[in-house]
Amino acid sequence: MSEPVTLYRSFLKRLPLTLLVAMAVWLLLRPVLDTATSSFAQLLIRLFEYPRVTRLVVVDHSAEVHRADFRTDSGIPAIPLTEKHFNTIVLLALYLALPRPFSRRQLERLIMGWCLLYLSQTMNLLFHVKCLYALSLGEWSLQNYSDFSRDFYGFWRYFTDLPGRFSFPFLIWLGFNWDIVSQLLGSVAPQKSEPPKKKN
Repeated sequence: MSEPVTLYRSFLKRLPLTLLVAMAVWLLLRPVLDTATSSFAQLLIRLFEYPRVTRLVVVDHSAEVHRADFRTDSGIPAIPLTEKHFNTIVLLALYLALPRPFSRRQLERLIMGWCLLYLSQTMNLLFHVKCLYALSLGEWSLQNYSDFSRDFYGFWRYFTDLPGRFSFPFLIWLGFNWDIVSQLLGSVAPQKSEPPKKKN
């Protein structure tokens, strides 16, 4: 059996187990990911906000959106955080299913890939908050956000929600591990049969 085929079969055998391991790791890190994602999103929002009135408070795996200029009797919107970072499971499972996942090279790739995924999760939350401001606060939204702003934030929210959330783990994994993944793909590609040699 050729080495690429062996590599591919080994990857498929490990994948169900690494998926369970990745889910367990994500459940353990879930409170940390909640806080890290909401804190970074709050930092980015307040960086371009004047006056700085937005606070994201983590409550029961949701980010409550507080503004200093909201009335005290205003409802407090909450954005679920689980849907923002559950795709960490996919990235971890794919990485751990590759050969020698705890080698220095693979750990470096995992850390870099996870940082990129974390950035995408943070931006997804940021665009949710900005869409809330631009689209869901009635007259206040119309007065403070232009049509371009509403279209801009709406597009990036839905992009990071649907295609982004599900494709980013795979794209990051492919990008950092193309040398290995290309071998996996090559092992399942149809092989061209050589034409029979003519007899003299």
